[in-house]
Amino acid sequence: MGPILALKLHFTRAFNVTGRSRRSEFIWATLFYGLILALVVFLAGTIGMHGPGTRAGDLNLLGKILIGVFGIFWIGGIVPWITLTIRRFHDMGQTGWLVALFFGLYFIPIIGALGAIGQFLWLFFGSGAAGTNAYGQDPRHEFRYGFD
Repeated sequence: MGPILALKLHFTRAFNVTGRSRRSEFIWATLFYGLILALVVFLAGTIGMHGPGTRAGDLNLLGKILIGVFGIFWIGGIVPWITLTIRRFHDMGQTGWLVALFFGLYFIPIIGALGAIGQFLWLFFGSGAAGTNAYGQDPRHEFRYGFD
């Protein structure tokens, strides 16, 4: 699945916790959010600073606006990200409640960091269950119209 179809599926199914999502949809969404974060940090750090020799926390108005826009984007992306994670767990034959378990671990400092890394690696490298499972049909065969 290519990036355009993956992101289209990610945002059109933003509030859908049923079904399954392929690994490629998860990877492309992760890259999209990471690219947006890197772009905002770069822009805020280069054109959002007052001038050379300023401290990292000294943002000008443009830098504060960039951080604010990213904050709104991040808040708006929480629900689509959670539903994608649930569908990705479903694709691997796991319950979506694992998202709540990992979220609970985030409040324990070192355990939460290790849990976040473990969850990401599990979702990134874990294979989807072949064929139909308890959460739906295999998504590898749903979207084959020139995008795979």
